[in-house]
Amino acid sequence: MKIAITGNIGSGKSEVIKFLSLKGYKCISSDQIIKSLYQDKNSSEYILNKIGLPHKNYKEEIIQRLNDPIFNKKLKKVIYPLLYAKKKIIAPKFDNFIPTFYEVPLLFEENLAQNFDGTIFINTNILIRKKRVLQRGVTEQYFHLMNQKQLKENIKKNMSDLTISNNGSILNLRLNVIKLLKSL
Repeated sequence: MKIAITGNIGSGKSEVIKFLSLKGYKCISSDQIIKSLYQDKNSSEYILNKIGLPHKNYKEEIIQRLNDPIFNKKLKKVIYPLLYAKKKIIAPKFDNFIPTFYEVPLLFEENLAQNFDGTIFINTNILIRKKRVLQRGVTEQYFHLMNQKQLKENIKKNMSDLTISNNGSILNLRLNVIKLLKSL
């Protein structure tokens, strides 16, 4: 059974995946895979050459150009095949584990829900999400840019099978995850 975990930027998807992993569940994180692609010299070089960006300050350059639909399409065309290839390598290792959780930030935006047996939405107030993202050291402009690229939370909530509220502490989130696991 493959279950997707989604939510908007700063909602707590990574925290849920981290907790599920601690509880012994097998988890695959799209964000972690993409991060590892940029950390790997060969794949990073490949990506940056394909999208035509310098290696120096590439993160800032990508953020500045995310509003450009042509650049965005080009970036996805390069990143997504690498992401899916990595997932295809990882996923078979988890075939004997039920369920396997997948962190998929753009699950509904990229029409990927049909690839999963169930979906869990992490619902978090926008002010809380913004505060969390700003604590990571990114700008308010970045938060708003990424938030605009995602569907509104009420739409995602309606499209999801289950919802976890994450407006409180990490302990509260973990308790909500435990309650949800009992209902699976």
